[in-house]
Amino acid sequence: MSRLLVLTTRELAVGYRLAGATTVEVASAAQAATALEELLDGEDGVIAVHAPYLDALPRPLRRRLDSLRIPLVVALPAGTGTEPVGDRRQQLLELLQQAIGYEITFGDERTAR
Repeated sequence: MSRLLVLTTRELAVGYRLAGATTVEVASAAQAATALEELLDGEDGVIAVHAPYLDALPRPLRRRLDSLRIPLVVALPAGTGTEPVGDRRQQLLELLQQAIGYEITFGDERTAR
C-alpha cells in the first residue's frame, strides 16, 4: 500500500503526525541514512526526508535514491522559512519533474527549458 512516510526531527515529527503522515524520527544524517537503507526495499509510496539530512547523505546512497522510481524520495524543507521564493519554486519544479517525468511550466512561462 502506498503511503507518505516522513523522516524528520523529533521536533517536527509531531506536526506531520497530526497531519496524518507516518513519521520516523531521526536525529542526524547518519540516522537518516540508516533508516532510508532499511525502508527502501519495503516502501512503495513517497518518503519525504528532512532536507538538511537528505543533503548530507553519502554520495553512493544519493545515487541510489536518484535511480529509484519507487519509492519516490523527496526533500522536505527544513521549516526555517528562510528559503528564497525562487528556490522553493525551483524545488517544486524539480519534484514534479521527478514524480511525473516531465517538466511543466506555470502561468505565463512560455520558454521551455
